[in-house]
Amino acid sequence: MKKLIVILVLAAALAGVGYVSYVKFIKKGEDAEAPQAEPVQVVLAEEQDFYPEISFVSKIEAKDRVEVRARVTGFLTKRLFTEGEFVKEGQLLFEIEKDKFIADFHNAQANLAKAEANQENASAQFKRAQDLFKTKDVSKAILDQRQAEFSSAKAAVKQAQAELDVAQLNLDYTDVVAPLSGRIGTANYSVGSLIGPESGSLASIVSIDPMYAVFSVSENQLLQMKNFWEKEEHEHIKISFVFSDGTTYAKPGELNFMDIALDEQMNTMKMRISFDNSDNQLISGQYGRVEMRFTEPKKAILLPSEVILRDLAGPYVYVVNDKNMIEQKRIGKGLELSTGKTIVESGLNIGEKVLTSNLQVANQFRGVPVDPQVAPKAQKENNQ
Repeated sequence: MKKLIVILVLAAALAGVGYVSYVKFIKKGEDAEAPQAEPVQVVLAEEQDFYPEISFVSKIEAKDRVEVRARVTGFLTKRLFTEGEFVKEGQLLFEIEKDKFIADFHNAQANLAKAEANQENASAQFKRAQDLFKTKDVSKAILDQRQAEFSSAKAAVKQAQAELDVAQLNLDYTDVVAPLSGRIGTANYSVGSLIGPESGSLASIVSIDPMYAVFSVSENQLLQMKNFWEKEEHEHIKISFVFSDGTTYAKPGELNFMDIALDEQMNTMKMRISFDNSDNQLISGQYGRVEMRFTEPKKAILLPSEVILRDLAGPYVYVVNDKNMIEQKRIGKGLELSTGKTIVESGLNIGEKVLTSNLQVANQFRGVPVDPQVAPKAQKENNQ
């Protein structure tokens, strides 16, 4: 009997050791085969201070640009400017040979003098006829004839005066002057050339102060601008021009013009910013960016622009919920800032974990637990 009890105790002990070994080794192996949570990087949705801003590629254009043209035909005798220099309104630029026009002017003067003499004689004849008609010494027909001659003489004087005025204008047009102040370009004709109204431009002049930065705004950008800028005082908005090398023009600009309707083909609206250019730093034709920026900070949820995706239904992001599952959330997208971030106007709550990695394959992880990890760089930005 004692022998049997010992055998049973040993059997029980061996069974216990076997179960422990099974739990320790077999179960451990089963757990090792269970899938591990995929680590993903996220950024926390938090309100941050920012300065609302928007920028547009723009082109500098002169306020005025004119083509200097000859208004009479003749040989070019003088060019009185240096190409590329600043010229003032009314400054003499070209001279056209004057001899013919001086002769025409003198001839017109002589014709006027002759017409005035004829008018004086016709006037005297008409008065004499009037006196003789009263005494019945001339007929009514003679009186009417003298009156007609006098009227014709007066008309001849007016015609001669008009011809003299034209001769004077043509003589004046032999002096080609600057119609406005600005910088003048190259001369298209040399001294000795025969020029006239059909010759086209002799030279171009562009004004230099003020200068305009011209750009086009899409319909979406226009709506974004209205949401932010129309509710604010203009003194809180600074408008700058940034050159192609990244430097910023020292003087601020002002909104000068907004078109009355969107362009039907491009669905954009033309806008224009005016800049003081008294130091002649802006040059017509150069490209850069117009930046509009608030001078006082605002608060909003900001996300890196690259984590905001879009499909036919609109913009969205992927978030990791409280169960560490990935889900899609629709958002309202606001301004894209030059800092590389975008304002989220709606759809996100503060503290939500927004996916920043594996965006292209995020759908593959939906329904599978993930391990959200705040990226060090993103965490640093959120703590600022």
